[in-house]
Amino acid sequence: GTNFACPTLGPLPAEASNPSYPAVAPIAAAMADRREVPWCVVFLVSGALVAHTMVLVGNLSTSRMLHGMGASTNGWSRVGTSLARALTEDLEPQMHRVSTYLTEAIEVSTSIQQGTDAVLSATGDAADGTLQQGLNNRSITTHAKAEAFKAQVMDTLRKTTNDLLEDLSPVIQDLVTKMKPALGQVQEWLSTFGTKIQAALEQLGTTVDKVQKIFDQVMAQLSSPPTGDNFEYMVDNTFTLFDTDNSGALFADDLKSVADIFGISALQGEKAEELVKKYDKRGDGMDRDEFVEFVHDPTLPGIMSVVLRTYARKLADIGGAVKGAKMRDEVASAVTDYFSLVCSKNKTRVAWVSQALTNGSLPLQFTADVIKDLTHAEHSTNRLSAVNVGAEVLGTMVQLDQVAVSRALTLLGNASFWAAEGYDVNDLPSLLGQVAEWLADIPNGLAVLSKGLGLKTSGTDKESLIRDVFRYGKAEANRYLAENTDAMAGDQSSLYASELSQLLRDALLGGSGAAAAGNDAKADQSVRGGRRAMPATLEFATWLSYNATDTAHRHLQACFDFTGASSGAVESFATQVNEMISKTKSFLNLLATYASQKSIDRFSGEAENFAQEAVKDMLQISEDYLDMKIAVFECEMLDNVPCNTTMASPEWVKQGAKAFSQELTGAFSFITMTVGELKTILPSVIDDLKFAKKGVSSISNTMDSVMTVLGLKAPPLFYKVAAVYKAVWISYFVFFGLATLLMLFYGFWASGYFSGPEATPEEEQFYEAPQTIGDKLRTCCGAFGACFSGCEDSHLFFWSMVLLAELLVLVLFVISVGICVVGGIQAFLTAGCAQVYILGDETICTSAMEILRTFLKSFGVDQTPITDMCAQEKLVTCGMINESALHALVMSIVGGVVASLLSLQMVVESAILHERARYRKLAQKAK
Repeated sequence: GTNFACPTLGPLPAEASNPSYPAVAPIAAAMADRREVPWCVVFLVSGALVAHTMVLVGNLSTSRMLHGMGASTNGWSRVGTSLARALTEDLEPQMHRVSTYLTEAIEVSTSIQQGTDAVLSATGDAADGTLQQGLNNRSITTHAKAEAFKAQVMDTLRKTTNDLLEDLSPVIQDLVTKMKPALGQVQEWLSTFGTKIQAALEQLGTTVDKVQKIFDQVMAQLSSPPTGDNFEYMVDNTFTLFDTDNSGALFADDLKSVADIFGISALQGEKAEELVKKYDKRGDGMDRDEFVEFVHDPTLPGIMSVVLRTYARKLADIGGAVKGAKMRDEVASAVTDYFSLVCSKNKTRVAWVSQALTNGSLPLQFTADVIKDLTHAEHSTNRLSAVNVGAEVLGTMVQLDQVAVSRALTLLGNASFWAAEGYDVNDLPSLLGQVAEWLADIPNGLAVLSKGLGLKTSGTDKESLIRDVFRYGKAEANRYLAENTDAMAGDQSSLYASELSQLLRDALLGGSGAAAAGNDAKADQSVRGGRRAMPATLEFATWLSYNATDTAHRHLQACFDFTGASSGAVESFATQVNEMISKTKSFLNLLATYASQKSIDRFSGEAENFAQEAVKDMLQISEDYLDMKIAVFECEMLDNVPCNTTMASPEWVKQGAKAFSQELTGAFSFITMTVGELKTILPSVIDDLKFAKKGVSSISNTMDSVMTVLGLKAPPLFYKVAAVYKAVWISYFVFFGLATLLMLFYGFWASGYFSGPEATPEEEQFYEAPQTIGDKLRTCCGAFGACFSGCEDSHLFFWSMVLLAELLVLVLFVISVGICVVGGIQAFLTAGCAQVYILGDETICTSAMEILRTFLKSFGVDQTPITDMCAQEKLVTCGMINESALHALVMSIVGGVVASLLSLQMVVESAILHERARYRKLAQKAK
């Protein structure tokens, strides 16, 4: 259908088909014997083969890119799991160690404050006792003897004070020993976990998200749609998640709860009622069959995978938190989170954990701690379940062992145990009231409550029961607080009973005892709550962590198999990484002023200075006190000694103390300021540190699970797609190459080579050469259909069918090239590689890996040098995509367009050659 077809042998007159035409004989003889090389066909075939080769090379490049993406997926999977391992092996133990040091530092600080009170008390008591004894024996009769007695008392005080401070010095040194490594680690974090590291971690989180999205998008473009082979698994495991109240049927409230727990905006508001009305045929809630229809609703694409994947990631978070928990309160909190998440989905798991809490395999104190945390979780704003978790768990525990639950309640009802566990005693009444509310609705619950707390519960309505239990808790809390307050007041009164001890307290400590000034309920709770869990508890935590992680891993694999994607549209590691960074910065900022090398040296210097200078301040004040007492004695008892009424006045002592305070060394500021401030700030630091540690444990476990699944599933899929893609295009090249070479053979055959076409008696059709475009198109169509009008000639029949097949293949080829070009461009554009520099430049990638290594020493993949990691693990995904995709697109598009044009021209030329064959047959007949 073009105007640039190669020239033919020139048309014969119309009469040439008539043997009687006088010029036929010589012309026919010439044409029948004439053979010429079909150069046009040779050119077209050569060009088409070159173009097809370009298409093949381009698509083989795409195949290599897909294979490289498989290797890159595997590399990023290994990097992700390595980062998770480094967080677990490096950062998490360091955080635990620092938390332990700081908790012990609070305890030692309390001992120092108590020891300081003891030193001042003992010094005052010793001085007053010696002074009264000497003055009462009437041996002092002159001023000289009074001065000698004063020197004797000062010698005694000097020895006593030195001995007392020597006993206190090891405790102070213990504080330094615990604080220096903790502050040193914080100093290292502050230097390494600076803006550069934070930016690197944030960028890595974004990169991991981007890598997942790129892989998912490419797989969505190039792989076949997911078959959902594990549909039954998905239905079984998501129906229980939607059935939030364990009723066996789904209602609008269930859908709303799922929306809140898993963040599904499509189920919020009136949408839940609309969906239930649409699929609940009988009006008694959606059953399993109706649920199957519900999950295929077009407004909820991939709802099962979204919910189950979110659940799995939350479960992996909890598994990491349980695994990283070392302290008793951390383990109890993690177990409570596990209960909250799985309670509505898997009652078997609830029963397993409840059995461990009641069968004696775990300490009873731990069971009581879990019950306490369940009451706090009941009022949490970040609930993981819509059911009443505490009531469910406590009901299961009562069903398994009533005696064990009663014993746990006995502990919980004891304010001394409550305080010993590091809990706020003021929370005891509300906790016991909440437990009573749960037990009131549980079979045999009242008996358990009565036995545990020793209360009469029979014949009491629920509201009265809860009120009675609340009052019991309030009375218990008040009793403990009163006893504790009286004991502390009695201790302070007995410590500072002597006059000198009170003067020393006022002058050196600012008027309040060191322990009384440092009495901080939060510090006390941090110390008591920061106890290491028992071996049995840690063993149970390890088992629970493995179980949760394995279940999460299995669910993530199922979601990948079902959807062909490794992550959801809104799932983000970057968000978790940013939260972890925020939590870490929080406690680092609190300790920043204490963790510089200058501050650490100052802290050590103040501790050493206290041991050396404190005795001087104490003796200076004691000497002034002795002067006052002796002056009073001389005025009262010695007539021959002038009376110094100024020194004998109590006001002089007070004024002297104020004057001396300006001349003192300031050693006691270590007690009043440094130790006091640390004891005040450390509880908040420890809370933030535990929070950050929990975040590190969660993100490391989640990243390990997700990236392990990605490494197991994605690379084989990419390799398979690459192999199939390669095989398809090699087959294409072989087919088109053979078809093109066949056309070359036909060109030579039609031109008289290889015995050429032979005439048949029946071939006497009137021939008229094509002149216009319309004539040529009709000629093509006529050539394709020649077999149907003259099938007796097997050669022409065969070649006519070949030409018809060539046209069909040409159409398919044009369509396939169009699809590949559009799909390739779409995949390339949606990748969005330009937004993430790590994925596009090996130098930037290597720099990011080196920065991470400075913060996480164990970060790395096998024995690969950190400088070679990006290259060996194929981490520069976008660089590979950009390079390969550009080459593939250029080769495929250029080759495809050229091959299409040349193939089209070959079809036209083949039709002309077909006429030439007919022409030769006419010539042979005429000859």
